[in-house]
Amino acid sequence: MNKRLIFAVFVFGAIATICSGCGKKEGDEPTKYRSQEGLAKMTQQQSDMMKMSSVAKNPRFLVTSSLAPVSSEVKDLDAAIRPVLKNIFGNAKIVSESKAPETKVDGEVVENRFIYVVNKVLVRQDGKALHTALHAAGFGLSPRLGSEPTTWTGGAMMSLFKSTSARSYSLVINMDTKKQQIVVESYRLGSKYDRLM
Repeated sequence: MNKRLIFAVFVFGAIATICSGCGKKEGDEPTKYRSQEGLAKMTQQQSDMMKMSSVAKNPRFLVTSSLAPVSSEVKDLDAAIRPVLKNIFGNAKIVSESKAPETKVDGEVVENRFIYVVNKVLVRQDGKALHTALHAAGFGLSPRLGSEPTTWTGGAMMSLFKSTSARSYSLVINMDTKKQQIVVESYRLGSKYDRLM
């Protein structure tokens, strides 16, 4: 009788061990996936959603009306600049445009000056991202302010060249984090500041 009891316990234990794996499929464990590709994709989607939710919206963008560019030069530049701003900041609109050229104290002539407001709240780090994106979009480096943007707590400044089918431009772009705007100035070509000295 003792042998029968031991045998029964042994058989019952063996059956329990075999059945403990029944009903489980590969991937049931929370950290195990059929492919690491699926896990990577899910992780990336979660990361993208967190980034989108953490992007602060610019209140000034919501309350400011958009203006259509008036001068042909600003229309030309806007067609080149706005797609880059939309790609980085979600959206952009012109809120101001100069009426006439302005001569500065040093004799430099600003032919056009216009201001963008973008959908995202501007932070200092956006200056480098903007410069990189404009350069990648075909804007050339300029010696006027140097080949790299100058950044500080109040924003960033950069100088670039742009040639379109209409003409060429010498640009200074000022990203102002306090006023939450991007100012574009187009300088008259031929300046000493546009040439290496």
